[in-house]
Amino acid sequence: MHIPRRIRLDKNIITIQPGEFHVSAEDELIGTLLGSCVSVCLHDPVRRISGMNHFMLPGRIVGADMFMDQSARYGIRAINDLLALVEKMGAMRRDLIAKIFGGGHVILTTFESNTIPFDNIRLARTMLELEDIPIVEMDVGGSHARKILMEVSTGAVFLKYIVRSENIEVIDDTDENEPCDAHRIAVNI
Repeated sequence: MHIPRRIRLDKNIITIQPGEFHVSAEDELIGTLLGSCVSVCLHDPVRRISGMNHFMLPGRIVGADMFMDQSARYGIRAINDLLALVEKMGAMRRDLIAKIFGGGHVILTTFESNTIPFDNIRLARTMLELEDIPIVEMDVGGSHARKILMEVSTGAVFLKYIVRSENIEVIDDTDENEPCDAHRIAVNI
């Protein structure tokens, strides 16, 4: 976790990476950069407690796997851990509101089978609905990355789109001498 101080805002910014989460009741900001990953932001406006996670993959929704996985990079675990920590800090579940961000299709491929962004969004919505936590804001999908900053005391989330560069080069990662499936991936240059 990286903690720079924004002089203009006179607040610490806690930057979380994939697989991390942060919960606070301090007057600070929590931020992250999202591509196909998703962040769930929870806020208790009565007690002014907020939390954010950043998960990469939905995880398997199978009884044995659902609670066994120890990595917050999977959505099921990341959302459960975030909920547990905001409640441990004093937030009341009945007062929680949620915001969901991310799930962009930021990697261009020549095949359409990448459902990870969609699955991440669907998992976040489903879990919050099952927990009866209202989703008051969502900015998901699309083809762009997002930078988000959440103000802990108010729960406000500031969003900046990171638009894909027009300079895209298609890379063919196949070697004519290797017997493998051909994948063509477009990357920004």
